Amino acid sequence: MKKTILLFVLLCTAFFSRADQLQALTQKQAEAAVVYLKKEPIVILWCSCCDNETPKKVTVNEVFYKKDSDGKYYSVILKGRDESGKEVEEYLDLAYVFVKKGRKAQSLGKVLKFECDPCTKPFEWSK
Repeated sequence: MKKTILLFVLLCTAFFSRADQLQALTQKQAEAAVVYLKKEPIVILWCSCCDNETPKKVTVNEVFYKKDSDGKYYSVILKGRDESGKEVEEYLDLAYVFVKKGRKAQSLGKVLKFECDPCTKPFEWSK
């Protein structure tokens, strides 16, 4: 019984740890992401590892980074509007921010060559 409980706890930990791959960044990573995103008119935000999550296209209005409250890591924040015109402000996990590369949407984390698993292969960028 103890082994079963331990296995369950480990599986839960592994599952939930995938959700925040590239949210706590070094300053250099955060700077690279901001420079890249400032050139992107539209991004897709989609936690493809998460259940019941749907892709959301966002027009980029502003992107910046700031130091976390512990002062050790940095977060990238995006402000913009979704397809319905609603204002969006998101703390980004770069593994789940998709940018247009040719005709495909690719994870920004992968594009910037950061180690991550976006839980999906590049997919068609729809209009």
